[in-house]
Amino acid sequence: MPQKKLYLNKSLLWLILLGLATAFGRPARASAAQVDTITIKGVIDPSMADYLERAVNQATGDQAQCLIIRLNTPGGLGTSMDKMVDLLLNSKVPTVVYVSPRGAEAFSAGTFITLAADFAVMHPDSTIGAAHPVELFSVPQPESEKPGEKAKPSMPDEQMQKIVNAYATKARTIAKARGRNQDWAELAVRKSVTATAAQALKLKVVNSLQPDMGSLLAWLEGKTTKIEGKTVVLHTRGAKVVEIPASIKDRFLHQLADPNLLLILIVLAAMGILFELQNPGAIFPGVVGGISLLLALYSMSVLPVTTAGLALIVFGLLLLILEVKLPTHGILTIGGIACFIIGGLMLVDTRYSWVGRMSWQIVVAMAVLVGGFFAIAVGAAIKAHLRKPTTGKEGMLGARGKVTAALSDDEEGEVAVAGELWRARSKQGNIAPGEKVEVVGLDGLTLIVRSANRE
Repeated sequence: MPQKKLYLNKSLLWLILLGLATAFGRPARASAAQVDTITIKGVIDPSMADYLERAVNQATGDQAQCLIIRLNTPGGLGTSMDKMVDLLLNSKVPTVVYVSPRGAEAFSAGTFITLAADFAVMHPDSTIGAAHPVELFSVPQPESEKPGEKAKPSMPDEQMQKIVNAYATKARTIAKARGRNQDWAELAVRKSVTATAAQALKLKVVNSLQPDMGSLLAWLEGKTTKIEGKTVVLHTRGAKVVEIPASIKDRFLHQLADPNLLLILIVLAAMGILFELQNPGAIFPGVVGGISLLLALYSMSVLPVTTAGLALIVFGLLLLILEVKLPTHGILTIGGIACFIIGGLMLVDTRYSWVGRMSWQIVVAMAVLVGGFFAIAVGAAIKAHLRKPTTGKEGMLGARGKVTAALSDDEEGEVAVAGELWRARSKQGNIAPGEKVEVVGLDGLTLIVRSANRE
């Protein structure tokens, strides 16, 4: 009997321990669940592609339940979009693209990115579509187009058709891989069709509509997807949400996609380099100008810069330089500033939906700054170079003095010039002491003078 009682006590103890492990084990796993998130807003450019790559790698290392990408973009570069799509299709962590907040859009490149995620979710008041390839390439525009028309690339129709076909096939392939509406995806590329959130859900372009992050996490609970052929079940209810911020480098380079900043960089580059050329050794202006030029070149590689706009800005700067060297009573200055303003407003082709608008206030402010810079800084430097020297051999020419010892063509005498006594020789015969003379040349340390009284 005692042995049986002891056996029962041990069994009861094991049952208690098992119950405690079950009770406390589940909450522990739930509290350990983590969801990583990032926010991509604005133009899709190389910095945003790098940001997404870093986030995918970090979420994989965190063993996060999923990576949620809050997306709000008018579109961007095709090369950056391609990289981001590849990252989403090959991610080892489940990905969720959430087009938000209210009023957000996933146009052009944003459409491809949304289609490529494991789960595509939209805010009820958001839109998606307009993925024609013309929006993905920064190419010069033909001048024959009318304002307000859809941008058309200045490339042969046959070449453009090949690009359209390629991206239409790419959209269908992505949609098929994620079980989404392939026909709509192709139309978004070929016809630039768009859809509201409700329409996108009905057309099976996206998986769900959710008004906020809390409801999104609740909807994701228990959802499944395949990662490398294995089924993964999401546990997001009550999960810890961790925001992965963009790096300083990513944020800085992303700002260079602003056309207004590009104009400012061009101005800083012009002023810095020209000031350094006029004042060799100043160093600081040259460094600022060089850095600004490099950043402007990066910005021009992202934005669809127009040849006409850039040429007008350069021509305007040239007119301002000519005004300083060849005074025309302000005519060239007016022309230069006018060219600069017109060129600034035309600098980027704003018919691309993803390109920001030029601020006319910034354009005018930069024009005034450049005009003032050339009028004051560069003008003063050039006038200083043209000013008559006051020292050395050149400084003695034209100086006047008084004869202290008689001189002639053959015999040297002595003259007092600028408070100093100099040996001198006449260029116009004999000159008596006390006569005023003017220096017309030098022979070594001997002045060649002529009488100032005989002019």
